[in-house]
Amino acid sequence: MREPGELFEDLLEGNILMNDEREKENNSREFSPGEQAAPKITSPSVLREMLHERGLQPRRALGQHFLVDENILEKILQAAALTPQDLVIDIGAGPGALSLVLAKRVAVVVAIEQDRGLAAFLREQAQLRGLANINVIEGDVRRLDLKTLFYGTDAINGTGNSGSAITQKGVKVVANLPYYLTTPLLFQLLQSSRRPELLILMVQLEVARRMLAEPGNKDYGTLSVLCRYYCRSRLLFKVSRHVFYPQPAVDSAVVLLETLPCPAVSVPDERFFWAVVRAAFQKRRKTILNAMEGVGQMGREEWEDILAQAAIDPRRRGETLSLSEFAKLGEIFYNK
Repeated sequence: MREPGELFEDLLEGNILMNDEREKENNSREFSPGEQAAPKITSPSVLREMLHERGLQPRRALGQHFLVDENILEKILQAAALTPQDLVIDIGAGPGALSLVLAKRVAVVVAIEQDRGLAAFLREQAQLRGLANINVIEGDVRRLDLKTLFYGTDAINGTGNSGSAITQKGVKVVANLPYYLTTPLLFQLLQSSRRPELLILMVQLEVARRMLAEPGNKDYGTLSVLCRYYCRSRLLFKVSRHVFYPQPAVDSAVVLLETLPCPAVSVPDERFFWAVVRAAFQKRRKTILNAMEGVGQMGREEWEDILAQAAIDPRRRGETLSLSEFAKLGEIFYNK
């Protein structure tokens, strides 16, 4: 089995069609009979014109870089292993390229979009295509009650579907996340009391590296521990910056996170576990002993004792500690 780092290096050598070549390919495709009149929002030129007509334009401050490649969309759909019973959340839905194709394969799509103009645009496109199972929620996902959104009636309202058959199933998040939102949103989603069963996320390539990094790697940090603690994670594929409108400055990657039935390691109190993890990576250049000093209002000698009980060399750095070692430290810290 290949390591994530090796996969990244292989993918960096891959050939990806440039935007003009991809658009020619996309424009040659035919719509299904029910979509003849629907505009092709995966065409950058068509999308640009449609947004302009409505007085809209991508807002870089909100990380708005819209995916305009049907091949990438199809690869994302295949990876999500969608069923007709699924409830899928699309976060940062934008003009709806992903939400609109998801809606053809699942029971309900909840499309969350903070931009009022884009939310209205997506509702318009869903109606034009006769997709009554898309519920567009306008707002900042960080301020929404995720538990209610994922498993309550808010996810079903306005779709014409009964919630009883759907909310008993797991929830999937399939999204091209706004760049500025990725890290805080992952913590919000994975630390929720009702986590989605599967996440297929397009993120910046450097964020994907951090999500999948192993102990001892320069990219290993709090985000790596978060993903290892709650999920089985793997890289699916790299995505060129050239398949977005407008083009971002960096490449992206699609990552699969399959949430575990219970965390990968057992801890008596997660608050102590995360206090240790965060302290270890807040001062990356310091030894684990120096990083821990003062945590929990405990001094150097007390942390020397904790590290000795955990059989961890106090001269090591936090980025070398495994998930089980962090769990052991958190447990001893809790029992002090």
